[in-house]
Amino acid sequence: MSFKDFIKNEFPSFNDEVNFKEDVLIKDKNQSEFTLSLPIYLNKTITKERIKTGKENLKAWETQLAKIHKVWGVPPEVIIAIWGIETNFGEKLGTYRVVDTLATLAFGAEGEQRKALFKSELSALEEIKNKKGIEIDNLFGSWAGAFGHMQFMPTTFLKFSYPFEHKKPPNIWKKNNPLDSFASAAHYLNAMGWVRDGFILRKISKPSEMDYLEAGLSLGTQNGLIAPLGHSGPHFEFDMNASAIFHYNRSELYVFGVWILSSALIRAPKEILWPKNRERIGASEVRVMQKQLTLLGYNTFGIDGKFGFNSKKALIDFQKDVKQTPDGHPDRSILKKLLSQPSP
Repeated sequence: MSFKDFIKNEFPSFNDEVNFKEDVLIKDKNQSEFTLSLPIYLNKTITKERIKTGKENLKAWETQLAKIHKVWGVPPEVIIAIWGIETNFGEKLGTYRVVDTLATLAFGAEGEQRKALFKSELSALEEIKNKKGIEIDNLFGSWAGAFGHMQFMPTTFLKFSYPFEHKKPPNIWKKNNPLDSFASAAHYLNAMGWVRDGFILRKISKPSEMDYLEAGLSLGTQNGLIAPLGHSGPHFEFDMNASAIFHYNRSELYVFGVWILSSALIRAPKEILWPKNRERIGASEVRVMQKQLTLLGYNTFGIDGKFGFNSKKALIDFQKDVKQTPDGHPDRSILKKLLSQPSP
């Protein structure tokens, strides 16, 4: 089926206004190959300029942010930190027409599950257009279809967008007025379990005993421990607020970024010493790791380049057998150890 036939058959209301974007599919295919380590991500994200601009915006929107804090419980510095990371304080709202990107991904993304995801987002955009009366022809966002100051997907907009001053519908993409975006982000975090006066992360001493298999953030965890660079790096505890941010963007790196940037907006930036040479490997090397683990009898239940629970458990079982600390951290040193093992 051609792209035009796909749109005509499944989304006829978009039939004459959608363009196929090949570069979107290329970006989608390649995104998992490039994995930043946490220290590198933080160096790119928490810059002096971003902290300075964040503080200026914290002051400029002080009164409105205080009102949002009172209603939803989310502190002003957290809202500003998310704004800074998502769109550099509204400077980069995106250059792709949202309808084009979502239609392209709904048609051509890899895997039926991913196609279904973007079909649901395109259906939500259709509802935004037809039921909310919002003009979407000139709605621009990221290559993946997120839009507005805080980068909401259409389904998120329908469920969680919220007007700052009770006007309908919320306008989260108005260039010079981010207030509806601020209120919407706070509403979302509150719905995900944000705890007023709670915490996101706390650095702790390394526990004498720790189950690294259960450590880390996931959609099903509300609190726990995390060691992002394995047993030799710093350890942290997290609570409901970290979980809420993880729902907003399902990346541990992102949660750390919001935590550190929001803290830097109200006090001196956090100084954290990260161990060298413990960066996580990328997707192509994860596939090599999964293949070798499976060959050695440690079942990863698939070779897909995604280091999830099953791959982590397999790696921990291997580490136990070779008398290494079983932290399940996929870096190049453990990959080298794996590849040095004789074939069974």
